[in-house]
Amino acid sequence: MSDIENFDIRGSITDSIIDVFETMVSMEVELSDSEPPDISGTKRMLAAVNFAGSVAGIFNIQVTSELACLMTANMLDMEPEEVEDDAETKDLLAEISNIVGGNLKSALSDGGHPCVLSTPSIICGADFTTKSLEMERFERFAFKHQQHYILAEVGLKTQQASGDGDAIGTTDAQGQLGNIDAEKINKLDLNARVSESVIDVFDTMLSTKLEIADSVTDENIEGVRNVGTVSFAGDATGMVSIHVAHDFLRQITAVMLEKEVEEIEGDDETGDTLGEIGNIIGGNLKSAFSDAGLTCALSTPSFTTGTDFKIEALNMEKYERFAFRCDENVIFVEMGTKISEPVQADSQQGKDIHSPAGDDVTQEEANQTQQEVKGEEKAVETDSIPDAAEQPQTSLESDASQADKPEPSEIAAESIESEVKTPQLPKTSTPSHEGKKQGSPAKPASKTPEDVDLDLLLDIPLEIKVELGRAKIPIHTLLKFGPGSAVKLLKLEGEPVDILANETLIARGEVVVQNQKYGIRVIEITSRMDRIRGFGI
Repeated sequence: MSDIENFDIRGSITDSIIDVFETMVSMEVELSDSEPPDISGTKRMLAAVNFAGSVAGIFNIQVTSELACLMTANMLDMEPEEVEDDAETKDLLAEISNIVGGNLKSALSDGGHPCVLSTPSIICGADFTTKSLEMERFERFAFKHQQHYILAEVGLKTQQASGDGDAIGTTDAQGQLGNIDAEKINKLDLNARVSESVIDVFDTMLSTKLEIADSVTDENIEGVRNVGTVSFAGDATGMVSIHVAHDFLRQITAVMLEKEVEEIEGDDETGDTLGEIGNIIGGNLKSAFSDAGLTCALSTPSFTTGTDFKIEALNMEKYERFAFRCDENVIFVEMGTKISEPVQADSQQGKDIHSPAGDDVTQEEANQTQQEVKGEEKAVETDSIPDAAEQPQTSLESDASQADKPEPSEIAAESIESEVKTPQLPKTSTPSHEGKKQGSPAKPASKTPEDVDLDLLLDIPLEIKVELGRAKIPIHTLLKFGPGSAVKLLKLEGEPVDILANETLIARGEVVVQNQKYGIRVIEITSRMDRIRGFGI
């Protein structure tokens, strides 16, 4: 039996949901032992995040649209009838799922199951059911606020690391930004990769020929619609979902299982088929990211079926929809992707120093830029080494040189540059110069910048700043602020943050949640050249 069976899911979920509802939406909720009423046919919203890594799975939270509106109104200090846009409500539910899922992720990591979270997704509608496939353990909880119920579900499964991203949450998988190929990332043709994967998997696995069709919408699939979804998380985050009509799904399931269509009953077999298709397409995407040096892991597939629902992946940088046809049957695939900000920053640093900043920059301009950078390095390095002809020879001259001692900021710049390339100072007498006699006493070797400047650097005060979060606040609430006012920050666990010293970017990190307390984990130190430029020299 896997040790995931002994993990305390109930305690983590209960504490997190009670706390987040109290702090974010000012609602008191309690765990209910009674069976919640059937809300099928009622308009509702479901927010979910997926786990990937040494443990895979899903966490989702589901509420009626009425309760979701009330929660949004409480957070924004408004009346429920004033909430007109679903965008704020979706963002709120996504943030709640992210916080609760993040707390569960931290608890799993503390228990020896490192993993990462996907970005949240939202399902809205009145007729749908969803389940995560291939789970070892599944738990369902009901919470109550007055007459309203909140449903929370958790599915978990341990998996062996394949060596291709599944161990992304482990220590060995951290800090590998240096392996990223920025050029390959920019050349990734995900659209072609997905289209080829869909056509190939239907041909080889299901003996079904697909053709690329014009764009379609959900309405083009009549009756019961089935969706298989796979999420991936890590350096690249996103989601792939494939939408198929129920009758056509039964046909291709029968082909794969070598059965008659009439023998296909229930959602178990059709769900497994669609989940496997999603797994293969997601796996091909993961391979494309891995080829570019991006580490990511796949979640287990989920299966959603119904007649009235819409699935949205939030916070995506790129979103694409692909349509296919097989005779009269319509299939469409949705893909949302996002490259993490630390990865983008790292690839941009490499572009600034080693390659043109954009496609419009000529090779001549790129070479000129590189020469300028080298010139700056050489200039700073030269300034750091006193000319041999100017070496002090008497104590009087040495005292006089102290009067022209550079300011601490100049010393700091020289010291930092010396880390890049430590100059080799002369250890013996300097070469003869015109006007000097042969056999003159050897000049004393000067101290390295580290010997002279380090103590001064240690005394320079630094102001460290980290942006911990953001919040959307109505103007009328902002006008009420005064001493003692509190601002509720909406911050996703795992989001990148900048770390600044004296207003200069020195590192990048990510928000972590452990034991319901926030902290910052440093994941990248900025390059020395970037730090030198930050001093304005």
